[in-house]
Amino acid sequence: MAIQTALWPLQVSVFKRLNGGALSSLVTGVFDHVPADQPKPYIRVGEPISEPFSNKTSYGEEVSLVIHTWSEAMGKKQSYDIINAAIKLLYAQPLVLDGGFSIVKMDEPRTQVFDDIDGKTYHGVIRLKFWIK
Repeated sequence: MAIQTALWPLQVSVFKRLNGGALSSLVTGVFDHVPADQPKPYIRVGEPISEPFSNKTSYGEEVSLVIHTWSEAMGKKQSYDIINAAIKLLYAQPLVLDGGFSIVKMDEPRTQVFDDIDGKTYHGVIRLKFWIK
C-alpha cells in the first residue's frame, strides 16, 4: 500500500474553484501566501491537517482545511457575502483531484466571522473536512 498525501492536489483544486464565478467580483484575490500590502478583501487558503483514513488494503486521509477571509468593510456583511460565495463554489459540484486521488466525502462547512485584534478588520473562517482516497 503506497502512502501519499493529497494535500497539494486538494489545494490546487480548491484554488481553481475559488478563482472563478461570483467570488472574483467580491475579493482582490485568493492566496496561499498573501503579498505585502495586498488590499482587502481577499481570501487565504490556510492550514490543512491530515490524519490517516485507512484500512488493511488502502490508504486514505481525512483532511481538515481552513479558508480565511479578510475584510475592512463596515460591519460583517461583506465577510458573510464572501463566505457564502466561496461555499457555493466549493459545493456546486464535486472537486476533482489530480494524482489519482478522489474525494469520498466532503463534510458541511463550519463558518465564523469575528473582529480582528486591530479593531478594523473582520476575519472570516470556513472550516472544511474531506475524506480522500
